[in-house]
Amino acid sequence: MSLSMSAIRIHRSDERGLVSFMITIVMMVVISLIVVGFTQVANRNRRQSLDRQLSTQAFYAAESGVNDAVTAINALPAGNPIPSQTDCSGSDYPATTINTEPLVRYTCVLVSSTVPDITVPPTTQASSVVPIKPTDSDGNPLSATELTFSWLAAAGQSTDPSLCSLPGVFRTTASETCGYALLRVDLLRNSGQTSAAALAGSTATFYMQPVRSGSAASSVSDFSAPKAHTVAASCSSATGRCTATLLLSGTASYTSYVARISGLYREPRGLVVDGKSGATNTWFGDAQAIIDVTGKAQDVLRRIKVRVPLHDMGGSNIPSGGIHSSSTVCKRFTASATMYQPEDPIACP
Repeated sequence: MSLSMSAIRIHRSDERGLVSFMITIVMMVVISLIVVGFTQVANRNRRQSLDRQLSTQAFYAAESGVNDAVTAINALPAGNPIPSQTDCSGSDYPATTINTEPLVRYTCVLVSSTVPDITVPPTTQASSVVPIKPTDSDGNPLSATELTFSWLAAAGQSTDPSLCSLPGVFRTTASETCGYALLRVDLLRNSGQTSAAALAGSTATFYMQPVRSGSAASSVSDFSAPKAHTVAASCSSATGRCTATLLLSGTASYTSYVARISGLYREPRGLVVDGKSGATNTWFGDAQAIIDVTGKAQDVLRRIKVRVPLHDMGGSNIPSGGIHSSSTVCKRFTASATMYQPEDPIACP
């Protein structure tokens, strides 16, 4: 009997040791999994942080490439054509290393000096002046037969065209309910005029008015008369965009224009100028360039594609005007052989 009780005690002692061993193994596995999990999370966070840092460096490298391309364009002698670059190995805008350790560089610069359309940022407070020179995709001049201006509704305004006026009916700013800007376009048919009379005779003003119902394109055959045109712009509530088209023929059809564009009543957004020569969609030269740059930081790439205005650079400078105002400008002074005296305060009629 005593031998049997001893055997039972030994067996129970063996079971307790096995249970302790199993518990220890399970705890070690759990702790190992926790440690591995924390390690993976830490490695992932470190990699994400490094990727963000490298992405920022690659972005700044691409920005540097854009700025270097703009600087190269600005450095061109007046009248020189702006070179396009369609190959990453081109020499006009070469790839450049910014930092060797760690490696940061921009690897590719692509520049197109002709664009399929022109984007313009006019406001009610300031005009935008832009050359309009229709070309084919290779930059060869074309005679425009059609120019189209399209723009979005003002920010926060309704896109419903039924809120707009009837054609030819203009409201005051206080009573205007239409969510779209009325666009003013002063269009100069550019043929190298040098006299004020010649410039005036080649300039026409178009008031592109958003209207309630669809409108046909406006036909323009001569810039000399009348000097001001009201053009109905067709607006779509689905796209939130108005479109006005000028059909150019006769003396109005030309290969080079300069447009001064401003908004009335509302702020125009997303203004795009497009064109056609017959049935062919035109491109535009000397207005904007598309600069496409890829930056690289170690193994991370960032790509930037921007448009820059060319008429503010190189040999295509076009002044936007010495002064611009939406109200009367008046200055009175007294002058004689020995004295100049501005009136203070200025009393304008």
